[in-house]
Amino acid sequence: MEVQVTDEDFEAMIQAAIDRLPKQFQEVLATVPVIISDQGRERHAYGLYQGDGIARDNFPDRIIIFKDTLTRDFGHDRELLAAQVERTVRHELGHHLGYDEGGV
Repeated sequence: MEVQVTDEDFEAMIQAAIDRLPKQFQEVLATVPVIISDQGRERHAYGLYQGDGIARDNFPDRIIIFKDTLTRDFGHDRELLAAQVERTVRHELGHHLGYDEGGV
């Protein structure tokens, strides 16, 4: 059974995940918009990084966290959902820092 998670609850999970990052990574994310979307089913993903990385500035950077797929797969347990949200935030931050899929 899926637990009801409001947009505010989900946003709080993302903020808590960012707050648990080391300070230097929090500072990196301070300049990268983190967006909540319900288009994860279309992309078959929990998150997405768009941009050209921290070393370049040719395209705007942003991290998208997909609420629909995360709550579908982990919404039966609020703690498990929060842990997967944190994992997804860290994963997409890794892409921003230049890591490819194998590196994150």
